[in-house]
Amino acid sequence: MNNFYPYIPEFASVSDLQRNYSLLLKNLRASKKPLLILKKNDLEAVILTPDLYQKLIEKAREYEEKEALLAIKTYNKEKKEKKLKKMKTVKELFP
Repeated sequence: MNNFYPYIPEFASVSDLQRNYSLLLKNLRASKKPLLILKKNDLEAVILTPDLYQKLIEKAREYEEKEALLAIKTYNKEKKEKKLKKMKTVKELFP
């Protein structure tokens, strides 16, 4: 397991997970870093602590909210500048 950089996730193979499940979960809780599960050197799964999962969900929600607010701001600006066009059919959106 790597201890050099706190932002680098831990790695384990599927076999390690099967043999050392309890130890890997204990280390996961202690390190609070994602655990990447590899199968034949390909990423098979990612295991996160509940706290890290919640943080990621919150970041995703914040990002989506910012994007929605930006879209509304852009709409209002273009509406004010009379850049919006009325379309009669959906085909006009995708010529």
